[in-house]
Order: sequence, then structure tokens, then C-alpha cells
Amino acid sequence: MARTPLAEDLVSIYNEALKASHAGEAVGARLQVSSGAIRAGRRAIALDRVERVGIVAIGKAAPAMAEAVPEAIREKMTFGLILTKEGYARPVDGYEVREAGHPIPNRASVRAADEVVELVSELSEEDLLLVLISGKASALLSSPVRAVGLNDTIELTQLMLNSGMDIGRMNVVRSHLSNVKGGRLAVTAAPASVLTLALSDVVGDKLPAIGGGPTVADPSRYRDAISALKKALIWDKTPESVQDYLQAGDRGELPESPKPGDPRLSRAFAAVVGGPKTLQRAAARAARQMGLRVRCATKPVDGPVEDLVEKYMARAGSMVRSGTGREVFVAYGEPTVNMGDGPAGKGGRSQHLALLMAKAMAGDEHMAFLSAGTDGTDGPTDAAGGIVDGSTLAKLEAAGVDVDKAIADYDSYTALGSDSEARLETGPTDTNVTDLHLLAVEGKTSGRK
Repeated sequence: MARTPLAEDLVSIYNEALKASHAGEAVGARLQVSSGAIRAGRRAIALDRVERVGIVAIGKAAPAMAEAVPEAIREKMTFGLILTKEGYARPVDGYEVREAGHPIPNRASVRAADEVVELVSELSEEDLLLVLISGKASALLSSPVRAVGLNDTIELTQLMLNSGMDIGRMNVVRSHLSNVKGGRLAVTAAPASVLTLALSDVVGDKLPAIGGGPTVADPSRYRDAISALKKALIWDKTPESVQDYLQAGDRGELPESPKPGDPRLSRAFAAVVGGPKTLQRAAARAARQMGLRVRCATKPVDGPVEDLVEKYMARAGSMVRSGTGREVFVAYGEPTVNMGDGPAGKGGRSQHLALLMAKAMAGDEHMAFLSAGTDGTDGPTDAAGGIVDGSTLAKLEAAGVDVDKAIADYDSYTALGSDSEARLETGPTDTNVTDLHLLAVEGKTSGRK
């Protein structure tokens, strides 16, 4: 069965929001060359004073960001390296392209980080390092401290993902176990100038949390990393090497990451070129153009996806009772899924939320819901998310899906895949600015009985 018109509208809104959040357009609008200077926001660097330019683009949207660098800057490029997720690479003229693992770092992540460090360490005072960061750079650019190593880093990453830890706390931990995160890459590049443009995928657009903040000061300390792991209830499960290293740092036996005011970062400048708010505004604009009344969340959604279902269903009831016809609620954020020791199935937070919503709205033909990442992937899957309505549950059950079991096993990818219209698949999108949630209803004035 085809999607309902309301569900189709949500897919169209999502696609328009993706276009407006394109990483290349974000860089092109912010990074320009005029009057003989490289300009990025309030920062201006005289082009004739730059001897060489090194460009490093890291993240799922790295190819699009690299393509958008003005030709006048690329003419001085002595090296250009793109590091992106496996399956997201494409040739970009003038750049070397590397792929690495996400959400779990792998040996390719370490090799790429080593290559980046080698390249930037050769820059001099007259040179410029341009760093372009988009979502998921943390896993892609992985350089674990020797005392921890890659295997324990992989184990730690899986623990943090399964615990439902938010990205901010995860990056606090990562920045204290890395040779490049937490401002250390900028220190390696000194005394060269460093200009970083970041496409934000985190709540609040905080630069230290975007990609692990490799070129910006890190305000957190070792004790904060320990606290984050304890709050997630995984400290006792954390590899011994990680515990020992963080505790040694907390005792003052290891150097802290560069802090605000560190003179080694005096020539490093960073700015956010786009993020979650851009996505929400674009979705709201597209919905209005389609004739839907729009309400927007006033703050990002967070916390367990299970808690969101009750809130969204209450919101839907309020929207229906308001009697305003076709209406959509637009929200964004990165809620969490606590999978304990690991799921039996396959999925991600957006698909899991969509499956929960399909069950909650079952039988209501005047309701639809979309939850999807903006990068084209949700968790370790090739789906962006899910699009469901009041008929989805019946379709899944008719296809032989035990929905309750799929929810318990975190097997939303398989469950939604049994309905060709429920699993949302986009492929690489050239952006990554958090998850988008769209809840639509047809109110009483639309003829609802």
C-alpha cells in the first residue's frame, strides 16, 4: 500500500530541509575571497601573506565542504585531504580521499589521523590550515593515546553508544584519550594559522563537541570524562587502560588538553556555518509553502526515545483538538537509545522511534510521523530513518512482523523494511545536522469525524 498523502507531505518537507542544509552551500556562504582577503565571518586573512594552504575536510559531508572552497584558496593548496565515512567518498579534484569507520573507529581511522598529523606538522608560520568539519568526525579521525590503543578505544566507543550517552559527554571522554582531539590538532599545526568551519550536528552548536573539537580549546578536564562515564553507569565496564589513564590525568600526572586562552591556539579561529536551527527553519518554511499550519519545538529534543512517544502523542491530540486542519510539529535533536549490553537486531534511534510511534498511532488514519537523520544513515544502517502513519502497524503485522519483539530486540531496521514505504532511504546527503522529527495531523476542520 502507498503512503498516505500526509505521510508523503512529510517526506517532501524532509527533502526540502535537507537541500537547505547542504554542507557545500553552508561553506560557500561563509567562506569567501574578496578585496585580497580570505573572509570567514568576522575573520579576515590577507591572501598575499599566506604562503601555502593545507585543507583537511573530515566528516560525512566532507566532500561537499571541500568542493565549496573558493578557487583562489585552492590555488595555494599544498595538500588537500578528505576523510569521510565508508561508502560516502567520491572524487574531488585536487584532493586525496580517504574512508574510515563510523560509528566505530577502525584502523583506517588511525591511519588517516596519522596522515593528517604528518601533513599539518610540516606547516610554517606563513601557512594556513583550513579545517572543514562535519558530523561524525570523532570516529573518523581517531588517534588513541598509546596507553589505551585502538582495541580498547573500540570497546569504549561501543559501551558509550549502547549506554545512550549523549554526544557532548562522549566527546568529553574522547578529547582526553586522543592525540588530535580537544585542540591538539591545532597545536600540532602551530605556528601556522588555523581556520576551522564546522557544520554542527550537536545541540547548542558548541565547537568543542563538534567532531571532538580538534582545533578549538577544550574547557573540560579529566575529571569530567570520568564523571561522564560514571553518570552513564559504564565506568566499571570501561577498559582498565582507560580508567588508569583518566585517573592519572585527574591526579595531574598527564598534561591537560589546551584550554581557553592557551597561547598555542592564539592563531586558531573557528566558526559554525550551519546546524540544527537551519534545518528546523527550512522544514517549517517548506511545510508552510505546502499549506500546512506549523508549530516548532522551542528547544531540541533529547533523552530516551521511549519518553518522546508519550509527549508526541499528547502533542498530536492537542493539535487535533485545536481544529486547525492540516498541521505539522517540527522538532530536532539527538535522543538516545539505551541498548544495554547490545541489541539482538539492527537499527538506530530514528527507526526505533518511528517503530514505537507506529504502534502508538495504530488505526488513526489522520496522523503521520517521520524521524530521520540528515546524513542518510541511522545507527549502523543504510537507512536514514522511518516514516509511519496509522496504517503502518497493520501492514507490518500482515507481513509477519512481531512488532513487540522487534522493539525489544532493537530490530527496527528489519521490521520497517518489511513495508517498502516505512523505511526511509536517501543515500549520502552531503550534510549532517542532527535528526529531524515531523509529526503531522489532519484536525477536525479537515473533515475528521
